[in-house]
Amino acid sequence: MTLIIEPGWVWDAENGLRTGHSVIVRDGVVADVVAGSPTLDAERIVAPDALLLPGFINLHNHALSAPLFRGLADELAPGDLPGHIVYALLMPLGDVAAAVMTEEEIGDAAEMALLEGLRSGTTALLDVYRVAQWPFIERAKRLGLRSWSCPYLFSAPVGMTPDGKPTYSPTSDTGFDAILKLFDRFDEGPGGVTRVGFGPHGPDSCTPELLRAIDAAARERQTIVSIHAAQNLIEIEKVTAAHGKGSIAHLRDMGLLRPGVVLAHGMFATDEEMAAIAEAGAALASCPLAFARSGRFVPLARMEASGLRLGIGTDGVTLDMLHELRTASVFAKVQSGTPHGLSAPRLLRAATRDAALALGREDLGLVAKGARADLILFDLGSSRYQPVWDPLKSLITNGSSADLTLAMVEGRVLLRDGKVLTADATAVTRRGRTAIERVWREAARRGAIPASIAARAAIALH
Repeated sequence: MTLIIEPGWVWDAENGLRTGHSVIVRDGVVADVVAGSPTLDAERIVAPDALLLPGFINLHNHALSAPLFRGLADELAPGDLPGHIVYALLMPLGDVAAAVMTEEEIGDAAEMALLEGLRSGTTALLDVYRVAQWPFIERAKRLGLRSWSCPYLFSAPVGMTPDGKPTYSPTSDTGFDAILKLFDRFDEGPGGVTRVGFGPHGPDSCTPELLRAIDAAARERQTIVSIHAAQNLIEIEKVTAAHGKGSIAHLRDMGLLRPGVVLAHGMFATDEEMAAIAEAGAALASCPLAFARSGRFVPLARMEASGLRLGIGTDGVTLDMLHELRTASVFAKVQSGTPHGLSAPRLLRAATRDAALALGREDLGLVAKGARADLILFDLGSSRYQPVWDPLKSLITNGSSADLTLAMVEGRVLLRDGKVLTADATAVTRRGRTAIERVWREAARRGAIPASIAARAAIALH
């Protein structure tokens, strides 16, 4: 089937902003972008107040974490946690979820989270989760989203001592063999919609032997690696003590500072380390909201100044990429002390073309002849945008995911006129909510949710 989209504006990072153009979609690709209105006999979407973009690519996310931690990890008061939020709340609660959720519940929670992403313009995402949470793959496929699954690997899973300090417990089951099985079962190859890669948790929780094995396996299978790096000072201190060098240098020596590797966060990377990431061709996925909720600015201005390939992720705090891009814009302006900071076109490039290249996809992140038809359309006709001086600035500054009117992957329409076509959104939300509330109750019973936080819950936890 041929579909012709006639928006007010068409934009991508390589061709810039175009007006008066039509986009012809056929057989999963952009067949052409032409001036004017073509005379082809085909279905048309005529939207003179709308902006057509490549679909957003969320470069670092934890879909299961979005509903699991929602509200629990925000506005924490002194004394709520006995230690760092990662070790005192996120990891313990994640352990309970992994222990008690059925495959069906995992899928329900993941699908609810993915629904949020789709409704805000996300057509593709790199997601990191525990191996047992593999039903994510099937639910992403069901919704029609493009996904890169990078299940966790650990040599020593991170826990917490009673006084709130991280502890590392060696394990013989790193998850490596299980990921190979998932790859063989689900991976569709370099040009596929569904990919499986490797997600070593971090340079502090994976031995050099495991990291080297991951590097070799990823190269052999032409797939990607996602790893947390320089995300907190505890990690950096442990890596330095064990290997005599910082996290970024250690990953370089393991073969994991290269194209095809996505580093998550880089919150505490030095200027020299950021320059090394840029020189090596690795990508860095920054997640501003994840750190903002703990009262920290992600150093986006320094990241941009380093020249590294920058992508944006939601980290499971929210799956609303538009919200995340606006946060990144404000952070960069404040940090740089300039009103331009990271401009709207720069941020949109990070969320589209640069993310696609980080994942090794030359045919994504574009609205151009021959590119895969992963596209989104925002209606800028609302009063919040009018009058439109610059549609990109309007979208970043005033945009709302409520104005997304079309989303497609490989030419398949997933959302139209604001309605998801590939799922019953109400039923998905009801099932996902039920699954997470059951985990919360069990986590409270086991003490994985501290009593001071559980006492403020809006639902009965016992």
